[in-house]
Amino acid sequence: MHASNTDFPTMDDRFIWDIWLSSVQLPTVLAADELGIFDLLGRQPATADALARELGLNAQALVGVLPLLVGLGLLTHHLGRFGLTEAGRLYLRHDGPFYWGEALGVMRTPVVALLCDALRDPTERRHYQMAQDWTEGRIDKDAATAVARLMHAQSRPAALGLAATGAFAGVTRLLDVGGGSGCFSLALAKRHPTMRCTVMELPGMCEVVAGYVNEAGFGRQVASQAVDMFAEAWPRGHDAILLSNILHDWDPATNAQLLIEALRALPAGGRLFVHEMLLDDDGAGPLAAAAFSVMLLLATGGRQYSARELAAMLTEAGFTDVGVSPAYGYYALITARKP
Repeated sequence: MHASNTDFPTMDDRFIWDIWLSSVQLPTVLAADELGIFDLLGRQPATADALARELGLNAQALVGVLPLLVGLGLLTHHLGRFGLTEAGRLYLRHDGPFYWGEALGVMRTPVVALLCDALRDPTERRHYQMAQDWTEGRIDKDAATAVARLMHAQSRPAALGLAATGAFAGVTRLLDVGGGSGCFSLALAKRHPTMRCTVMELPGMCEVVAGYVNEAGFGRQVASQAVDMFAEAWPRGHDAILLSNILHDWDPATNAQLLIEALRALPAGGRLFVHEMLLDDDGAGPLAAAAFSVMLLLATGGRQYSARELAAMLTEAGFTDVGVSPAYGYYALITARKP
């Protein structure tokens, strides 16, 4: 049985995120070492695009990885150019006086090869199978159950924290796009007894959502609706839409399509809520969001974005009154309105 949705954590979840996200730190350093990133930057600073050209890598994928190396204190980032810190120069250049690569390599895992593949050719989809299934609208019951359990464990504290911000006051009908286990809708329904929430998910996920909703006892406030968000029109009749941990799964072009569909689905004055961990506006950290970007590169080919990048996407799609505020733990909430 799952814990009751009325519980609230007595401390935030940043420490457990740090433990989980630490699993990609060493593989990222080893991949950068193998691909020659430290050696090239040891010769001269370079932009991500220049690095990609020199090393035969994909620039968009590289943008998802370099902030973690900055956050780890191995790279500098100034005016769009990356360089080596003193630590990177001493310990990670092959010709450096104290090169550590041979020792670090003892702890090499298969994740290093996956990262190298993703950086060389992110169109190779073998390590993005879950995302490919999602975009093609297919997910079976077993996969849906596994995904929902992961999302529920990872997102429930953030969901409760988001509901506690009060940002959703006045919302009467919420469309929770790609809502996973429904934990955000459940937390918001508990906080706002008159709110009605629709979890928009693939058919396989909707059956799983129903189990979480029934167990929590919120069947009168929370329902699910089977919709392929890439291929079908989104339901109308909601005065707000929530995109929590959605935009980070996709590239900017795909996100532009999703935001246009969100705009179409909302009435005039309708509100959009985007819930994400944010990179700093200079794209050089912080460590948690940067590490999450690397995980997303491997899982879906996506990455975390900065508030500036998300605001630009929202404005380009036609939203106005874009704002950003802290949510809970490492998360932030970006809000906007349809004119």
